[in-house]
Amino acid sequence: MRAAPPLVLAATLLLPLVACDKKPSDDLLAPPEGYDPVETEGLTLNKAGMNALLPTEGDARAAHLEGLKAEGAFKGQAKCTGGSSTGDMEDSQYGEYKLTCDAGTVLYDIELKYYLYTTKALGRPLKGGAYVDFSGTLVDFEFIDESKPRKMTATVSVGESIERLTK
Repeated sequence: MRAAPPLVLAATLLLPLVACDKKPSDDLLAPPEGYDPVETEGLTLNKAGMNALLPTEGDARAAHLEGLKAEGAFKGQAKCTGGSSTGDMEDSQYGEYKLTCDAGTVLYDIELKYYLYTTKALGRPLKGGAYVDFSGTLVDFEFIDESKPRKMTATVSVGESIERLTK
């Protein structure tokens, strides 16, 4: 009979845990609710934007890309994976801080990466895995079609038009 009081105590302590409705735990690594670089309307290289770019080739593709280089016309979302100061390097003309970001696979087997140029004050806090929404000017674009997965890299000067997406 000595074992009964500890069992009653354990049952009393565990009963509220079993009886209450289980709530899903917040996944700390999950992207914020507003983050969707594939389907979000208005992004330059979302699924619809890539569908408009891919069928074009040669001069038609070059003309399409020149249209994307309009000042402040480029919009996107990505997860920042790193960053560094540009110092006195050639690309410092685009911004004093370079963020390396990844939007993942947006269409078919095409991985989309970004180099975003901004200020040090805005860039440093974002370099460690922040999800961002940005707009700016496309300054360079590279599409490697021969590799699997295929890769697109867009270099964008965002200045101060970048913000962290929060949960």
